[in-house]
Amino acid sequence: MHELARDTILRVYDTVADPSLWPDLLQEFANQINAAGCIVFEWQTHALERRLSVSVASSAYDLNAIETYIERLFEDEAHDQDVFEAHSLKSDAIDLIQDDVLATSLEDLKNRKNVQALQKLGILHRAAGLLNKDNSANSRFSLQLDASRGRLSAAEQHYIGLVLPHIAKAFDLGRPSKQLAEEHQGMLAAMDHLIVGVCILDNQSRMVVENEEFRRQRDSYSAFRLNQFGTLQFSSTENQAVFEKLKSDALNHGRFGARPRKEAISAKRDTFLCIEVVPLQRSDEIGTTEFNGYIVYSSDTSKPVNCQVLPVQMAYGLTKTELSIVESIAEGLTNQQIADQRSRSVATINAQVKSILSKTHCSTRTQFVRLLMSFGTNYIARPE
Repeated sequence: MHELARDTILRVYDTVADPSLWPDLLQEFANQINAAGCIVFEWQTHALERRLSVSVASSAYDLNAIETYIERLFEDEAHDQDVFEAHSLKSDAIDLIQDDVLATSLEDLKNRKNVQALQKLGILHRAAGLLNKDNSANSRFSLQLDASRGRLSAAEQHYIGLVLPHIAKAFDLGRPSKQLAEEHQGMLAAMDHLIVGVCILDNQSRMVVENEEFRRQRDSYSAFRLNQFGTLQFSSTENQAVFEKLKSDALNHGRFGARPRKEAISAKRDTFLCIEVVPLQRSDEIGTTEFNGYIVYSSDTSKPVNCQVLPVQMAYGLTKTELSIVESIAEGLTNQQIADQRSRSVATINAQVKSILSKTHCSTRTQFVRLLMSFGTNYIARPE
């Protein structure tokens, strides 16, 4: 079971560089647990109206048919999404909630309009959960089961629990490459357009390619360097140890799901880098043979972040004062600069930032800024 999971997880992380791999990978994942398929939804808000859209679905599915189903049975599906979300938010674990939460009995479940529509398509049971519990509008995973079978078994749930956190992490870290794919070409061909630092390492941690932002960070900070062999090394022994652990086994990743900042390598003192690592087993841009290297993302959280701060306030119950502090942090201001701007003492601002960190479950300001990036950040640099 663990070997099958490890092999699947490695292919999951290949999607970080190439989002086009998701449909086939999701179908393969569904097949492994005897499911019909998988869909990843997200909520979008237009003119204060919620819309449910499909981010990606298993390759066997017809996206137009899914959209038609949502349009015809929106109220029922929205209700089910809200129920699954409420149960998913009860824990930090990245797992799936079975559909027994939707009705008191199997008979009642079968009498629901949307379930009757699904039965005509050969689907009865579903299981769903949030991949991103920081921003519940994003990455809502749904698994559909054939009408010929029952709900998930304990063994199937165990396997899902091994793989799903890595799917969550890959979705989160794959957002920059997804934007690149939509606006440009492959990640390697266009990664200089990204506002985050990216480098590709081979299986010996030797630099294969880096973008301009990663090079800038390497020149500006002392957090990491290339040695005489072209190998990436971290200046801190502690950070190097974390890096080696992440490289040693695919199962060392994904512990925090779509909160990769919590397993990230954070630079110390006056350096505000959040460094995240994922395996890269194969990439068409690199070649058809196994590569078995790594992608390293490095976000300079001292720079301004273009994000949507109101959803942050709603998600974590921040006060109006705390929201204004968040806006200043997103602008890239230090606590001292915020204090000067507001004619407040640094001690007061420090206390308010500490309260924000506590409410958002972040250990450091660097983690918090990385959290902000999951709320609508545009990762593509725009011409000045």
